[in-house]
Amino acid sequence: MAGRVLSIEIGYSLTRVCELDYKAKTPKVYKSFTVPTLDGVVNDGALQHDTHYLEGLRGGMREHKIKAKQVIFSISSGKIANREVTIPFVKANRIGDVVRAKASEYFPMDLSQHELAYTILETIGEDKGSQQYKLMVLAVPAALLKGYYDLAAALRLDVAAIDYAGNSLFQIVKKECTTGTHLIAKIDERSTLIMVIKDRKIAFTRNVAYGVDEALQVVGDSTAWGTVRNIRQAIQIVEQNRCIDLEADNEERDTAALSREDAARRHVTEALVPMVGGIVRVIDYYISRNPAVIDTVHITGVGANFLGMDELMQKEINYPVSVIRKVEGLNLEKYFKDGFFGEYLSCIGAVMEPVNFKLREDRNKGRRKNPGKGGASSGGGVSRGGTVFAWALFVLGILSAAGMTAFSILTYLEVEKENVDLKHQVEELRPIIDVYNDYVDVQAEYLKVKAMYEITESRNDELYEFMLELEQKLPSDVNVTAFTSDRSQVTITMNVSTKGEAAAAIEQLRTFESLLPESVTVTSVTEEVDEENNSITVSFTAAALYAPVQHEEEAAEEGTESAEEGADAAENENRNAAQ
Repeated sequence: MAGRVLSIEIGYSLTRVCELDYKAKTPKVYKSFTVPTLDGVVNDGALQHDTHYLEGLRGGMREHKIKAKQVIFSISSGKIANREVTIPFVKANRIGDVVRAKASEYFPMDLSQHELAYTILETIGEDKGSQQYKLMVLAVPAALLKGYYDLAAALRLDVAAIDYAGNSLFQIVKKECTTGTHLIAKIDERSTLIMVIKDRKIAFTRNVAYGVDEALQVVGDSTAWGTVRNIRQAIQIVEQNRCIDLEADNEERDTAALSREDAARRHVTEALVPMVGGIVRVIDYYISRNPAVIDTVHITGVGANFLGMDELMQKEINYPVSVIRKVEGLNLEKYFKDGFFGEYLSCIGAVMEPVNFKLREDRNKGRRKNPGKGGASSGGGVSRGGTVFAWALFVLGILSAAGMTAFSILTYLEVEKENVDLKHQVEELRPIIDVYNDYVDVQAEYLKVKAMYEITESRNDELYEFMLELEQKLPSDVNVTAFTSDRSQVTITMNVSTKGEAAAAIEQLRTFESLLPESVTVTSVTEEVDEENNSITVSFTAAALYAPVQHEEEAAEEGTESAEEGADAAENENRNAAQ
């Protein structure tokens, strides 16, 4: 019978706690509650000790009469590096050895201050001799894990496991995604975890640096739905009231003329725009690089609590969007009948099959062997020969013990010297940790700014270049009579003398670098005859989609590939000439 365990996910605004069965196929939820996460307690997954926060957790445990003696944490951090790797098909108990042996290849950095974990994504191949494992390998800073061990010690709990939030979510939703391609978006306060599951396997994961924190702050600052004293009350308001303006894009309304609630809805919706835009961009990125079509989009987390969030998402993407309100095999809606369980999914999933990050000292607990038990029987008498043999055996034992003692001392001194050298090396390399952490922080900030910039990008920004291309490539006898453009497509009305010239103009449009060639279509063609001047005018309207915006990194990669291909071609030509 599985014992109870406390599962905790520490968010920026709220800490979510569940007491439930550990490693059960259908874990039962016994208790659930939240406590406020004070400012500064968590920063990108890393914890800072705070006495008031600790007292809040202890108070919640006392109030709900928590009986569990072990704790599991589900953590999310930009400092957790992950790689998908393929290894030979070895015994299950040897996978960890293979991962540790090749870790430096997966993560080209100093791993002495990191802990590794892995999860098996799938087994590749059918023939036993050629089978391989596809793994998701994760590396987490040991200092980050230590904060959770310290918190568990302060709560007088033993750490049963530490899980990665992405894996926690996958364990919950994988039964719902047995066939087809499904996108799961876990919308939290300051970030959104996006995961694509294809045929019950993780195919793609990304983090978007936007959540619903600002939208909840707007609800808290507004008086449209009454006085809001804390973040928990703000979440209850968005669960029970329509706080999203689904008509914001369809009507040009004077903000001053709006009612108090309508104005508040407008501000809440504006606060959600970066998050929704970030999700849309990740979906576009995935689709552009994968042939599989997304069948459904599921949203969960605190962001799914908003009434109308699925409809707001549906307006921006062309896939069905639904909120996860039921999990196959888990009767969660029965326990959470008075509230929405989406924000607790990571806590629940963490107890099923955690990746189990562990500190080295914790991993080595319990490995010491217990001394064996034995006994002896006594006889009635001992002969003189037996006495001599016994004394000889005793002396031999003394000499052997002395030899082993000397060998052990020498080995100990050698190992102690090696330990001192390693500690010295660690101290010399310690500044690298700060450099790496600074690098990770700067990279996260860069990605956040980059995502914000990319949301504002539009092909209309390059309209001047498009007009130059239009002037250079269209035949001189083509007369453009009308031109319209928006963020996604362009529509052009033109006059020519013959239908042949019209066809030539259409073919020329398909050579434009700024347009998708296959999207160029002719919506109407008319022919007018001027009998007085004995001339014919063919008018037609063409529409085309803009090609996706190419960013600097992609352009640089393509340029590098082109340069390498050119160099290879030149080398082959020189080799052929020499021959």
